[in-house]
Amino acid sequence: MIIKSRRKSREARAGYLFILPAVILFLCFVAFPLIVSFGLMFCDYNLIQAPEIVGMTNLLKFFNDREVGSIFLNSLKLLAVLVPTHVVLGLALAYLVNETGKKLSGVYRVIIYLPTIMTTVSVATAWSYLYDTDFGVINYYLGKIGIGKIPWLASSKWALAAIILFSIWKFVGTPFLYYYIGLQGIPASLYEAAEIDGANRREKFRYVTLPMLTSTIFMVIVLSFISYLQCFDEPYVLTKGGPGISTTTVSLYIYRNFQAQNISYASILSVVLFIIIMIITALQFKASNKWVNYDSE
Repeated sequence: MIIKSRRKSREARAGYLFILPAVILFLCFVAFPLIVSFGLMFCDYNLIQAPEIVGMTNLLKFFNDREVGSIFLNSLKLLAVLVPTHVVLGLALAYLVNETGKKLSGVYRVIIYLPTIMTTVSVATAWSYLYDTDFGVINYYLGKIGIGKIPWLASSKWALAAIILFSIWKFVGTPFLYYYIGLQGIPASLYEAAEIDGANRREKFRYVTLPMLTSTIFMVIVLSFISYLQCFDEPYVLTKGGPGISTTTVSLYIYRNFQAQNISYASILSVVLFIIIMIITALQFKASNKWVNYDSE
């Protein structure tokens, strides 16, 4: 018993040592800045002078900010379009690739996932040329089919749509990969049993594939919500948040306030965004008990 106890103690110490670097990084770059942000909410701070406590002034500024409602709405619009699109399109692509032969599936996987590993800034810069009103490739081919020039990045009507199109192309590879791995993990015996019962392809997808992928679907939904509530790179590179504030997201607004040395106001925006993400994630986990299946067989 003593030997077993010592062995477990050594294993526990080894485990703690392995996770220690991750814990230190989390404390330094996540937990500590978050705690500081909560403190700076009630201060006036501009990186030069020492923080000065101002009470609820920043909170009142937040509620009186005429732009903040539109900015949060921009993030919600991106969320409302991109999350369902990536959840559904990623699943559709993964299913189609999984149904192809092994030789072709490798090629398709590379094509779909390749944009994901490219740096957002570099490909967004390339897309900004594609979106050019007068000389862009997209408007050129639209003109071939009789559609007039669209001011993709210069119009508040089209700028958000341009960001959405780019984001679909750029990031659909991530949910695709999750779904593809999930499909690979579904036991073939379940499909064989369904075939014996006379199920066709549509019925096998509905009664076997979807129930076995619910945990993967849930993960994709949660990660997509968190990612697009913090959307920054795409509007920053493509539109700089314009025209006006039509494509300014919460993260970009936080960055602008930080850049202008409005550190306290940037902190309160960060805290509000954190609270929104935390509440939405908690509700998603609460609701997942009713529809997510974690059984592997």
